[in-house]
Amino acid sequence: MRIFKSEGSRSFCSELLLVFCSCLTGLGILCLATGGYSGQVFWCYISMPKLVVLNVLPVVVFSGLFYVLIGKAWVAIAVGGSISVVMALCNYFKLVFRDDPLYFEDITLIREAINMSESYSLFVDWKIVVAVGSVVLSTLMLYILTGKETAGWKRRCVVLGVIVFTGVLACPMYKDESAYAQFDNYEQLDTRSATQLYVSHGFFYPFVHSMFRYKEVEPWGYDEAELELLLSQYDEVDIPSGQNVNIIAVMREAYADFSKYDIPGFDNSSYDLYHQLQDESYTGELFVNVFGGGTVDTERCFLTGDYVLKDFRGKTNSYVWYLKDQGYVTEGSHPFFQWFYNRRNINEFLGFSNYRFYEDTYGAMTERYFPEDSYMYEQVYQDFIANKASGNSYFSFSVTVQSHGPYPTGYRVGERQYLTGSQYSDECRTAMDNYMEVITEGDTQLLQFIHKLEVEEDPVVFVLFSDHLPWMGDGNVYYAEMGIDFSTSSEEIVRQQHTTEYLLWANNAAKKVLGNDFVGEGPTISPCYLMNILFEQCSWDGPTYMQVMDEQRKVFPVVSTVGKYVVDDVFTCEIPEERKELFSQFVCLQHYWRNKFRY
Repeated sequence: MRIFKSEGSRSFCSELLLVFCSCLTGLGILCLATGGYSGQVFWCYISMPKLVVLNVLPVVVFSGLFYVLIGKAWVAIAVGGSISVVMALCNYFKLVFRDDPLYFEDITLIREAINMSESYSLFVDWKIVVAVGSVVLSTLMLYILTGKETAGWKRRCVVLGVIVFTGVLACPMYKDESAYAQFDNYEQLDTRSATQLYVSHGFFYPFVHSMFRYKEVEPWGYDEAELELLLSQYDEVDIPSGQNVNIIAVMREAYADFSKYDIPGFDNSSYDLYHQLQDESYTGELFVNVFGGGTVDTERCFLTGDYVLKDFRGKTNSYVWYLKDQGYVTEGSHPFFQWFYNRRNINEFLGFSNYRFYEDTYGAMTERYFPEDSYMYEQVYQDFIANKASGNSYFSFSVTVQSHGPYPTGYRVGERQYLTGSQYSDECRTAMDNYMEVITEGDTQLLQFIHKLEVEEDPVVFVLFSDHLPWMGDGNVYYAEMGIDFSTSSEEIVRQQHTTEYLLWANNAAKKVLGNDFVGEGPTISPCYLMNILFEQCSWDGPTYMQVMDEQRKVFPVVSTVGKYVVDDVFTCEIPEERKELFSQFVCLQHYWRNKFRY
């Protein structure tokens, strides 16, 4: 049956029906956007009309474009709807299997996706049935109502014009970061997770939004051929035979040595164990990009050698890959949820073969929300011992979580008082006591771990550093009470706010193999140079990128995203004119390293 029998009698009814059916299909597809999360999220979508429109509109546009090409409404919805469903299914299965959504740039990784899909068994559930059923129902509805009528070219031009006009109006909405940040009111989702933040926006909305952040903009003066010529002047140097010692690195959450701040009434003896370890190590300071949060920034700057991070969506150059290429087994641990900062996927992109998280390991060990360091150190040690059977050298990088804030102000988790004095509020004293309780406990567990490595016959170099200073009350009010005023922007205050510490320690076996006692004072550097310091102490040249970065480090030992630098040993807020050309080369080199995978 054909309801509309001629071009003239149809008016624009076919087009209106196509829009209606596309919206119906879009709603059906929206079911898949929840992935493996609670189905209640779908009803949160429905409660926000603007969010629904931004997710349904791409389906309408897809169908409209095929209508322009073919002229048949039912074929347009069949093809456009099917493509939309396939994209949504890719996102759905990626969420279910890897807790990682589909971004625009993932389209460039089709081959990897196909290879990866062989490791999983696809399935059909009610969400898939609803999504596919919406396409089938819409196609049948349009076929019955419009038959085989084909629109003329004039009507198609009108539709194309409407699509273009709609696209021009809609693009700013999809691109707007402030508008994107408004959709986060979900009880079922934790939007600190990049994945759950994505899910909270549906599928097509965040997918289109990611198009505008797809490609990192090349810095001014970027010349790929010139950079490759620069790198070609250095040889990719292997680790010398017999010197490939085991490396265990630990980044401690919000660890700060408050004994160096001369705080009245503070028990400096709390850091005796840590200072004991410092005396036996090669130590220095890190000028980090973050303060009171942003753990992953310091972490990934260390692993990659970048001072500015990218949106990791695939394999990315890192020193982990170099070590893996040198025959190292690359593993690690973080006793928190694998979705936090999307470590489950990104650590794999950075070259880790295996990584332990709360879900697969630490959740069964403790009932604490932030598992104790003792479990992590013991697990890292056991993994190190287990690796001996492989005969391969070992690289482990782990991140603690026990000392994660905020620190309670209404009760004390221990009996010891670390901060005393009537000049402090009860909240300040309690927060500091609770912070120091977990810090001191962590130091105790750390030293026990070090003692185990000390008696090891296998050579081990241990790297320890902190991500950032701890959060201490809204507006850092407790810092102010203790005489550390971060409300001003003097050079000294900025240094205090962004400075943490690092140390390198080696057992006797490693000292003998490498001919270095690993004791002394190291330079103040940015985290992107910390692996350089490790290689330098081991007398390794490393990959070509690291060798070029060694040259850059002599001039720019501190580079940061907060606009602070150390250039030629001078702390400054801007790059001096005579160093701008060299710094431009530095920025271009970093961009190249972030975007041209070499392993």
